[in-house]
Amino acid sequence: MKWKEISVLTNGICLDAVAGIFHELGSGGVVVEDPQAARQYVSRDCWNADNISADVQGHDFVVIKAYFPDDHQVMEQVGERLKEVEKQLHSSCKVYINEVNDEDWEQSWKKYYHTFKVGQNLVIKPSWEQYQPAPGEVVVDIDPGMAFGTGIHASTRFCLTFIEKYIQGGETVVDAGCGSGILSIAAAKLGASKILAMDIEEVAVRIARENIALNGLQDRIEVQEGDIVASLINSSPQVILANITAEVVAQLVPVAAQVLPSGGWFFGSGIVDSRWPGVKKQLDNHGFEIQQLLTDVDWVGVAARKI
Repeated sequence: MKWKEISVLTNGICLDAVAGIFHELGSGGVVVEDPQAARQYVSRDCWNADNISADVQGHDFVVIKAYFPDDHQVMEQVGERLKEVEKQLHSSCKVYINEVNDEDWEQSWKKYYHTFKVGQNLVIKPSWEQYQPAPGEVVVDIDPGMAFGTGIHASTRFCLTFIEKYIQGGETVVDAGCGSGILSIAAAKLGASKILAMDIEEVAVRIARENIALNGLQDRIEVQEGDIVASLINSSPQVILANITAEVVAQLVPVAAQVLPSGGWFFGSGIVDSRWPGVKKQLDNHGFEIQQLLTDVDWVGVAARKI
Protein backbone atom coordinates (compact mmCIF):
# COMPACT_ATOMS: atom_id res chain seq x y z
CA MET A 1 0.00 0.00 0.00
CA LYS A 2 1.20 3.50 -0.81
CA TRP A 3 0.94 6.40 1.61
CA LYS A 4 1.08 10.15 1.20
CA GLU A 5 3.77 11.70 3.44
CA ILE A 6 3.05 15.36 4.18
CA SER A 7 5.94 17.20 5.82
CA VAL A 8 5.57 20.62 7.45
CA LEU A 9 8.73 22.58 8.24
CA THR A 10 8.21 25.22 10.91
CA ASN A 11 9.46 26.41 14.31
CA GLY A 12 8.79 24.81 17.68
CA ILE A 13 5.86 27.01 18.62
CA CYS A 14 3.75 25.46 15.85
CA LEU A 15 4.55 21.83 16.66
CA ASP A 16 1.46 20.88 18.65
CA ALA A 17 -0.89 22.88 16.46
CA VAL A 18 0.35 21.18 13.28
CA ALA A 19 0.35 17.72 14.88
CA GLY A 20 -3.19 18.43 16.04
CA ILE A 21 -4.30 19.26 12.50
CA PHE A 22 -2.96 15.95 11.22
CA HIS A 23 -4.49 14.05 14.13
CA GLU A 24 -7.93 15.58 13.56
CA LEU A 25 -7.77 14.82 9.83
CA GLY A 26 -7.30 11.13 10.64
CA SER A 27 -3.61 10.67 9.92
CA GLY A 28 -2.36 7.11 10.03
CA GLY A 29 0.69 8.31 11.97
CA VAL A 30 2.67 11.41 12.92
CA VAL A 31 6.45 11.76 13.18
CA VAL A 32 8.09 14.79 14.76
CA GLU A 33 11.72 15.70 14.06
CA ASP A 34 12.60 18.17 16.81
CA PRO A 35 16.37 18.80 16.71
CA GLN A 36 16.41 20.84 19.91
CA ALA A 37 14.71 18.04 21.87
CA ALA A 38 16.99 15.46 20.24
CA ARG A 39 20.09 17.41 21.25
CA GLN A 40 18.79 17.71 24.83
CA TYR A 41 18.11 13.97 25.09
CA VAL A 42 21.56 13.16 23.72
CA SER A 43 23.27 15.61 26.10
CA ARG A 44 21.50 13.99 29.07
CA ASP A 45 22.52 10.49 27.84
CA CYS A 46 18.84 9.57 27.41
CA TRP A 47 19.35 8.76 23.74
CA ASN A 48 22.31 7.33 21.89
CA ALA A 49 23.51 9.93 19.37
CA ASP A 50 24.36 7.11 16.94
CA ASN A 51 20.64 6.29 16.69
CA ILE A 52 19.71 9.79 15.49
CA SER A 53 20.63 11.04 12.05
CA ALA A 54 23.12 13.88 11.91
CA ASP A 55 20.70 15.73 9.64
CA VAL A 56 18.03 15.81 12.36
CA GLN A 57 20.46 17.00 15.02
CA GLY A 58 22.04 19.60 12.78
CA HIS A 59 19.12 21.80 11.70
CA ASP A 60 17.05 24.23 13.79
CA PHE A 61 13.58 23.90 12.24
CA VAL A 62 11.03 21.33 13.37
CA VAL A 63 9.57 18.86 10.87
CA ILE A 64 6.14 17.34 11.46
CA LYS A 65 5.35 14.45 9.13
CA ALA A 66 1.94 12.88 8.71
CA TYR A 67 0.80 9.86 6.71
CA PHE A 68 -2.47 9.38 4.83
CA PRO A 69 -3.61 6.68 2.40
CA ASP A 70 -2.63 7.84 -1.06
CA ASP A 71 -6.25 8.18 -2.21
CA HIS A 72 -7.26 10.51 0.66
CA GLN A 73 -7.68 14.09 -0.54
CA VAL A 74 -6.59 16.16 2.45
CA MET A 75 -4.26 18.81 1.02
CA GLU A 76 -6.93 21.51 0.73
CA GLN A 77 -7.90 21.10 4.39
CA VAL A 78 -4.25 21.00 5.47
CA GLY A 79 -3.55 24.22 3.59
CA GLU A 80 -6.54 26.05 5.06
CA ARG A 81 -5.72 25.03 8.63
CA LEU A 82 -2.02 25.86 8.29
CA LYS A 83 -2.95 29.39 7.21
CA GLU A 84 -4.84 29.76 10.50
CA VAL A 85 -1.84 28.46 12.45
CA GLU A 86 0.48 30.92 10.69
CA LYS A 87 -1.91 33.78 11.38
CA GLN A 88 -2.48 32.96 15.06
CA LEU A 89 1.11 32.08 15.94
CA HIS A 90 2.79 34.66 13.68
CA SER A 91 4.95 32.01 12.09
CA SER A 92 5.46 30.34 8.73
CA CYS A 93 5.07 26.77 7.53
CA LYS A 94 6.50 25.09 4.44
CA VAL A 95 4.78 21.99 3.09
CA TYR A 96 6.33 19.10 1.15
CA ILE A 97 4.63 15.94 -0.19
CA ASN A 98 6.20 12.55 -0.77
CA GLU A 99 4.97 9.03 -1.54
CA VAL A 100 6.09 6.11 0.62
CA ASN A 101 5.38 2.40 0.94
CA ASP A 102 4.32 0.65 4.15
CA GLU A 103 7.75 -0.84 4.78
CA ASP A 104 9.57 2.47 4.24
CA TRP A 105 7.30 4.31 6.68
CA GLU A 106 7.50 1.65 9.36
CA GLN A 107 11.30 1.64 9.24
CA SER A 108 11.41 5.43 9.60
CA TRP A 109 9.88 5.18 13.09
CA LYS A 110 13.05 3.64 14.43
CA LYS A 111 14.94 6.90 13.95
CA TYR A 112 12.57 8.94 16.08
CA TYR A 113 10.96 6.69 18.65
CA HIS A 114 12.81 5.54 21.79
CA THR A 115 12.00 4.12 25.21
CA PHE A 116 10.64 6.68 27.66
CA LYS A 117 8.78 6.86 30.95
CA VAL A 118 5.29 8.22 31.67
CA GLY A 119 4.19 8.95 35.23
CA GLN A 120 5.76 7.01 38.10
CA ASN A 121 6.21 3.49 36.78
CA LEU A 122 4.89 3.20 33.22
CA VAL A 123 7.56 2.67 30.54
CA ILE A 124 6.73 2.83 26.83
CA LYS A 125 9.23 0.81 24.80
CA PRO A 126 9.42 0.34 21.03
CA SER A 127 9.56 -3.33 20.15
CA TRP A 128 13.00 -3.07 18.54
CA GLU A 129 14.79 -1.66 21.63
CA GLN A 130 16.16 -3.51 24.66
CA TYR A 131 15.29 -2.27 28.15
CA GLN A 132 15.89 -3.62 31.64
CA PRO A 133 13.03 -2.41 33.86
CA ALA A 134 13.69 -1.17 37.36
CA PRO A 135 11.72 -2.70 40.25
CA GLY A 136 8.08 -1.67 40.03
CA GLU A 137 8.21 -0.47 36.42
CA VAL A 138 5.52 -1.64 34.00
CA VAL A 139 6.74 -1.94 30.41
CA VAL A 140 4.44 -1.55 27.39
CA ASP A 141 5.96 -2.85 24.14
CA ILE A 142 4.69 -0.94 21.12
CA ASP A 143 5.31 -1.08 17.39
CA PRO A 144 3.20 1.84 16.12
CA GLY A 145 3.15 0.76 12.48
CA MET A 146 0.75 3.03 10.61
CA ALA A 147 -1.48 3.67 13.64
CA PHE A 148 -1.49 6.83 15.72
CA GLY A 149 -0.50 6.27 19.33
CA THR A 150 3.09 6.03 20.53
CA GLY A 151 2.71 7.81 23.86
CA ILE A 152 4.87 10.71 22.71
CA HIS A 153 2.01 13.04 21.86
CA ALA A 154 0.51 14.98 24.78
CA SER A 155 -2.97 13.56 24.23
CA THR A 156 -1.75 9.97 24.64
CA ARG A 157 0.47 10.86 27.59
CA PHE A 158 -2.53 12.40 29.36
CA CYS A 159 -4.53 9.18 29.11
CA LEU A 160 -1.56 7.06 30.16
CA THR A 161 -1.19 9.28 33.23
CA PHE A 162 -4.87 8.84 34.11
CA ILE A 163 -4.68 5.07 33.60
CA GLU A 164 -1.71 4.76 35.95
CA LYS A 165 -3.32 6.97 38.58
CA TYR A 166 -6.92 5.74 38.60
CA ILE A 167 -6.95 2.10 37.44
CA GLN A 168 -7.08 0.04 40.62
CA GLY A 169 -7.41 -3.45 39.15
CA GLY A 170 -10.28 -5.63 37.96
CA GLU A 171 -12.05 -2.97 35.88
CA THR A 172 -13.81 -3.49 32.55
CA VAL A 173 -12.66 -0.89 30.04
CA VAL A 174 -13.67 0.44 26.63
CA ASP A 175 -10.90 2.07 24.58
CA ALA A 176 -12.73 4.26 22.07
CA GLY A 177 -10.44 4.96 19.13
CA CYS A 178 -7.66 2.58 20.17
CA GLY A 179 -5.12 3.43 17.46
CA SER A 180 -1.99 1.36 18.10
CA GLY A 181 -3.57 -0.20 21.21
CA ILE A 182 -1.20 1.53 23.59
CA LEU A 183 -3.87 2.62 26.09
CA SER A 184 -5.56 -0.78 26.18
CA ILE A 185 -2.24 -2.50 26.79
CA ALA A 186 -1.29 -0.07 29.55
CA ALA A 187 -4.68 -0.53 31.23
CA ALA A 188 -4.35 -4.32 31.11
CA LYS A 189 -0.81 -4.28 32.46
CA LEU A 190 -1.95 -2.02 35.30
CA GLY A 191 -4.71 -4.41 36.31
CA ALA A 192 -7.83 -3.95 34.16
CA SER A 193 -9.47 -7.35 33.71
CA LYS A 194 -11.36 -6.98 30.41
CA ILE A 195 -10.94 -4.42 27.65
CA LEU A 196 -12.83 -3.74 24.43
CA ALA A 197 -10.66 -1.73 22.03
CA MET A 198 -12.49 -0.04 19.15
CA ASP A 199 -11.39 1.84 16.03
CA ILE A 200 -12.99 2.76 12.73
CA GLU A 201 -9.72 2.33 10.82
CA GLU A 202 -8.87 -1.14 9.56
CA VAL A 203 -5.13 -0.51 9.77
CA ALA A 204 -5.42 0.56 13.43
CA VAL A 205 -7.36 -2.60 14.29
CA ARG A 206 -4.69 -4.76 12.65
CA ILE A 207 -1.80 -3.01 14.38
CA ALA A 208 -3.56 -2.94 17.75
CA ARG A 209 -4.03 -6.72 17.54
CA GLU A 210 -0.36 -7.16 16.68
CA ASN A 211 0.73 -5.04 19.65
CA ILE A 212 -1.65 -6.84 22.00
CA ALA A 213 -0.14 -10.16 20.88
CA LEU A 214 3.35 -8.70 21.34
CA ASN A 215 2.46 -8.06 24.98
CA GLY A 216 0.70 -11.43 25.41
CA LEU A 217 -2.67 -9.88 26.30
CA GLN A 218 -5.02 -11.48 23.75
CA ASP A 219 -7.03 -13.12 26.54
CA ARG A 220 -7.93 -9.77 28.13
CA ILE A 221 -8.19 -7.34 25.21
CA GLU A 222 -10.65 -7.72 22.33
CA VAL A 223 -10.23 -5.46 19.29
CA GLN A 224 -13.14 -4.59 17.01
CA GLU A 225 -13.53 -2.39 13.94
CA GLY A 226 -16.67 -0.30 13.86
CA ASP A 227 -18.67 2.67 15.05
CA ILE A 228 -17.55 3.66 18.53
CA VAL A 229 -20.78 5.33 19.68
CA ALA A 230 -23.02 2.44 18.57
CA SER A 231 -20.78 -0.15 20.23
CA LEU A 232 -20.52 1.84 23.43
CA ILE A 233 -24.31 1.84 23.87
CA ASN A 234 -24.27 -1.96 24.07
CA SER A 235 -21.43 -2.15 26.62
CA SER A 236 -21.24 -1.83 30.39
CA PRO A 237 -17.71 -0.66 31.24
CA GLN A 238 -16.41 0.87 34.42
CA VAL A 239 -13.82 2.96 32.55
CA ILE A 240 -13.99 4.63 29.13
CA LEU A 241 -10.84 5.84 27.37
CA ALA A 242 -11.46 8.40 24.62
CA ASN A 243 -8.26 9.75 23.08
CA ILE A 244 -9.78 11.02 19.84
CA THR A 245 -10.82 14.61 19.07
CA ALA A 246 -12.84 17.15 21.02
CA GLU A 247 -15.83 16.69 18.73
CA VAL A 248 -15.96 12.91 19.18
CA VAL A 249 -15.23 13.15 22.91
CA ALA A 250 -18.20 15.52 23.27
CA GLN A 251 -20.41 13.06 21.33
CA LEU A 252 -19.34 10.20 23.58
CA VAL A 253 -20.13 11.95 26.87
CA PRO A 254 -23.95 11.46 26.80
CA VAL A 255 -23.52 7.78 25.89
CA ALA A 256 -20.86 7.35 28.56
CA ALA A 257 -23.28 8.83 31.08
CA GLN A 258 -25.80 6.11 30.17
CA VAL A 259 -23.47 3.12 30.38
CA LEU A 260 -21.06 4.01 33.19
CA PRO A 261 -22.03 3.17 36.78
CA SER A 262 -21.85 5.72 39.57
CA GLY A 263 -18.15 6.16 40.30
CA GLY A 264 -17.15 5.09 36.77
CA TRP A 265 -14.37 6.91 34.97
CA PHE A 266 -14.28 8.80 31.67
CA PHE A 267 -10.82 9.78 30.42
CA GLY A 268 -11.01 12.25 27.52
CA SER A 269 -8.07 13.52 25.48
CA GLY A 270 -7.13 14.79 22.03
CA ILE A 271 -8.97 17.99 23.01
CA VAL A 272 -7.67 21.25 21.54
CA ASP A 273 -7.96 23.91 24.25
CA SER A 274 -10.30 26.10 22.20
CA ARG A 275 -12.80 23.18 22.16
CA TRP A 276 -12.48 22.37 25.85
CA PRO A 277 -15.40 24.60 27.00
CA GLY A 278 -17.78 22.56 24.84
CA VAL A 279 -16.51 19.26 26.25
CA LYS A 280 -16.68 20.60 29.81
CA LYS A 281 -20.28 21.69 29.27
CA GLN A 282 -21.19 18.18 28.13
CA LEU A 283 -19.53 16.65 31.21
CA ASP A 284 -21.26 19.11 33.54
CA ASN A 285 -24.65 18.53 31.91
CA HIS A 286 -24.43 14.73 32.05
CA GLY A 287 -23.53 14.11 35.67
CA PHE A 288 -19.74 13.99 35.62
CA GLU A 289 -17.38 15.50 38.18
CA ILE A 290 -13.97 16.56 36.88
CA GLN A 291 -11.24 15.00 39.02
CA GLN A 292 -8.12 16.03 37.10
CA LEU A 293 -7.25 18.30 34.20
CA LEU A 294 -3.93 18.12 32.34
CA THR A 295 -2.74 20.70 29.81
CA ASP A 296 0.23 20.98 27.47
CA VAL A 297 0.44 23.97 25.13
CA ASP A 298 -2.82 23.72 23.12
CA TRP A 299 -3.97 20.33 24.44
CA VAL A 300 -6.30 19.33 27.27
CA GLY A 301 -6.91 15.96 28.91
CA VAL A 302 -9.62 15.30 31.49
CA ALA A 303 -10.33 12.58 34.03
CA ALA A 304 -14.01 12.77 35.01
CA ARG A 305 -16.02 10.58 37.38
CA LYS A 306 -19.70 9.69 37.02
CA ILE A 307 -21.61 11.04 40.01
